[in-house]
Amino acid sequence: MQEITKKQRNYYREPTWFKTIKYTLLVLFSLFFLFPIYALVINSVMPYEQIQGMRSLWPEYFEFSTYTKVFTDGGFKIVFSGTFPFVKIVLSGYIRYLFNTILVCILNISGVCIASSLTAYAISKLDFWGKNFVFACIMGMVLLPSTILSIPLYIIYSKLGWVGTLYPLWVPMWFGGGTMNIFLVRQFMKGIPKSYSEAASLDGANSFQVFVRIILPLVKPILIYLAVTGFFGNWNDFSGPLMYVRDEEKNWTLSLALYMIFGTDSLGTGTEKYMNNQMAVGVMMMIPCVILFAFFQKTIMEGISVIGVKG
Repeated sequence: MQEITKKQRNYYREPTWFKTIKYTLLVLFSLFFLFPIYALVINSVMPYEQIQGMRSLWPEYFEFSTYTKVFTDGGFKIVFSGTFPFVKIVLSGYIRYLFNTILVCILNISGVCIASSLTAYAISKLDFWGKNFVFACIMGMVLLPSTILSIPLYIIYSKLGWVGTLYPLWVPMWFGGGTMNIFLVRQFMKGIPKSYSEAASLDGANSFQVFVRIILPLVKPILIYLAVTGFFGNWNDFSGPLMYVRDEEKNWTLSLALYMIFGTDSLGTGTEKYMNNQMAVGVMMMIPCVILFAFFQKTIMEGISVIGVKG
């Protein structure tokens, strides 16, 4: 307590000019890193003639039609048919891309949380022959760059007939949950006293019941951390959809649609007028991540700090 008081005392003893310079530099650095976000938002409501001319950093007038275009270029309709299922909902345009993105995020996050927690529970809490060897093999996958695995994985998915579908984007996460995710959950579980599991076993609970009723509620912070970071990764994923579903427009995600519709047109074909629409879609893709991080910021920080202490 005396050490904290001493630091506070030294802080208040700092000269006014020193604190002024320090905070001025911090503000300037903040503006430097926030400028790309500002440019993204401003260009999304700027007329394309002004963007093409690059005349200013403030729009002459606000072009909000760039945002309405996202919704007017797509939608859904209900189709009645004589075969099962008798009612179908057909999605198109950006509504379809948004649905695909949300579907991939939900399935991927569910697979990561379930598979990684089960794998980490087996490695950290159960006793079986070769446990350490299995964990060493799992961690050995970190040494393999993802670029090396991309061609073999593409061949496997092509043999399975999954190229052009969304299966390669979420099915693998249901088989283990990812090397680093397993490692993080295992490190978290190592901090849970073994007496909890032993007490539940003495009461007649089997291993699965111990996992569901004892271990799973205690590892909720790290699972929330994996879910939030997993959402960020899948929401903004571009290389995966580009590799596996590029030729199937109905399975495009938002990031891939942003590139295929606007990105390719703005690279040399003279259609710079689409740049403001591209920026508008970028802003709309950024909003869910900002909201999610704002709500779960405290939980994410607590999960990281607990991992550092218990690891």
